[in-house]
Amino acid sequence: MPTVSDYLINPPGFAKAVLGLNLYGWEEKILWDLDSPGAVALRAANGSGKTSVVGTSAALWNASAFPGSLTIATASVFRQVSEQLFPTLHSHAGKFPGGVFNATDVTLANGSKIFGFATDEANKFEGWHNPHLLIIADEAKGIPQPIFESIERCAPVRFLLMSSPGGCNGFFYDAFNARRKYFRQHVVTAFDCPHIDPAWIESQIEKYGREHPLIQSMIFGQFMSGDADGCVIPLAFVERNLASPPAFVDGDVAAFCDFAAGGDENVFAVRRGNRVQIIASWREPDTMKAVGRFIQLFREQDLKPEQISADEGGLGIVMCDRLAESGWPVNRVNNGSTADKPEAYANKGAEIWFEARVRIEKGGIILPNDPELIAQLTSRRGWPDSKGRLQLESKADMRSRGLPSPDRADAVLGTMLPAYQGPFAIVIQRGYSARETMLAGMPRRSGGFDWPPDHPFRPNRSNRYPCL
Repeated sequence: MPTVSDYLINPPGFAKAVLGLNLYGWEEKILWDLDSPGAVALRAANGSGKTSVVGTSAALWNASAFPGSLTIATASVFRQVSEQLFPTLHSHAGKFPGGVFNATDVTLANGSKIFGFATDEANKFEGWHNPHLLIIADEAKGIPQPIFESIERCAPVRFLLMSSPGGCNGFFYDAFNARRKYFRQHVVTAFDCPHIDPAWIESQIEKYGREHPLIQSMIFGQFMSGDADGCVIPLAFVERNLASPPAFVDGDVAAFCDFAAGGDENVFAVRRGNRVQIIASWREPDTMKAVGRFIQLFREQDLKPEQISADEGGLGIVMCDRLAESGWPVNRVNNGSTADKPEAYANKGAEIWFEARVRIEKGGIILPNDPELIAQLTSRRGWPDSKGRLQLESKADMRSRGLPSPDRADAVLGTMLPAYQGPFAIVIQRGYSARETMLAGMPRRSGGFDWPPDHPFRPNRSNRYPCL
């Protein structure tokens, strides 16, 4: 009969015999790699179970196999340690008599310890030394570079680096690229995880498209494609679009106002069909004068309020209010508000940028050949957050990199929002008469109004307000 010591010889045997886990093939391979000293890097699709299975098995095996050993678990955010790894460790507490399992530390009867913490201060990560030191860096894509430098100074015997993939930059990205020779790499897709419903996977791919950065990260375990620094819209996409733009297709009209703050630009852009133009960009410290200029531009472009959207963030609220008082109740957009697809995007601003990226990548839009616009489009970074949602670099962070506010980019991408929005807007945009508008939604009676077959308020439609 095998003894406990037999099961401690290797991590996968320990995970199966002691922890009672049924391992997938990829989990077993990663744990086998941890059997030997060295560094292992795992990038995995969302929901793969890397923390609960691989991280937990590695920590408890190291603590059990090497009495007096030390395991340090860290992550980009503390809740990844306190709410993901340690609750799973606690679920196995009954298998370790004499062990003490606290909120973020474990001590086994053999004197081994497991500590969990997160920090962005490199000096707090120094001083961990042990002949059998294992360091686990979870959601490593978000851990700052100085922390990894401190980790290397600790000289861990085993180093497990794991995360869902983010942008094409940072230590985790380098572990699969420039520094790949120092790591044994593993890539896990959602298709490698039988517990993830295949129907859900296919629905996500159908919803966003196979090449969408969210799908590439969340499903295929690939780094978010883009320039080397993880920009949302790669320069190659824009250059290809400008070099070979699509044929102009007339269609709906949508305008966007990006209001200035401080020394930034006011920008007014208009999309007609698949062509976007920057109509005007200017600096004006007097907000009321700027409002007057916008109204003048609305009239020159023969626009209606329902065709215009505006950023209501910051000073935008005041300017939107003044536009409404002047007879221009434009559609208000708050970039910090909840996205229409909250499972995919951290907020509305991220949704606008990443959805526009797909449109530009597919060559479906004619962009202005404006050098300032091109620079702004291709300099803003983005990455998946800890929930797997895509998020944008803040404007404050852009300023810290010496970059201006992307006002022209925000205005151009804002025109790609779906056109408003409501029954009367559709009536106006399609050219229905005032009489048709008055009759909108009224029940059809013998001798009554003869509804056009495509009228949005035709009573026999199952969705009487298809735009809402």
